[in-house]
Amino acid sequence: MEYIHQGFAIYIKLFFLLTPFFVLGTFISLTQGSDRGLKTKLAIRIALGAASVTLAIFFAGSWIMKLFGITVDAFRAGSGVLLLLTAISLVLGKTDEAREIKPEKLMDMAIVPLAVPITAGPATLGALMVMGTTAPNVYIRLITGLAIVMACASIGIMLVTSDRINKLLGHSNISILSKITGLVLSAIALQMIVVGAKNLWNMQ
Repeated sequence: MEYIHQGFAIYIKLFFLLTPFFVLGTFISLTQGSDRGLKTKLAIRIALGAASVTLAIFFAGSWIMKLFGITVDAFRAGSGVLLLLTAISLVLGKTDEAREIKPEKLMDMAIVPLAVPITAGPATLGALMVMGTTAPNVYIRLITGLAIVMACASIGIMLVTSDRINKLLGHSNISILSKITGLVLSAIALQMIVVGAKNLWNMQ
């Protein structure tokens, strides 16, 4: 039961790290006028691409940091700064505006830039790398891996049903939810920065 609660908490954290409502708003803007079948295929490809990249970073993060000689706390603090900048841009609405893309070119954009970096940006990948390195045991690593898959699947479901969500909430409400996501991310970012900086200071 304890692992179930931990898994759910990790899933919620990862879901917000993937900035779902910003991704949704971008997806809706890019796919205006596209048929439903194309939107579904695109949504599935985005979710699979994001899941593949985030899982690879999570499980191989410790090896990457050892390769470059980066400490966990330095990476935690640096990723926290990036995540804070992402959160600020979401709250202030200063994210990049979606451009109008021809329908035949949408599938080519599924992995880059829609899956990475729009869905899984540098800050998100940095946070996942820290989570993978600091996981206390193999059970938490497996639970986190499952939570990553579930979070990416949730993004995919949101995108598949984007038309219905847009009709239900409207573009303005989606923007508001994106700002709320930014507030949640800012709290996560500050915690990462404080913990990383504190541990780095104690090492001196």
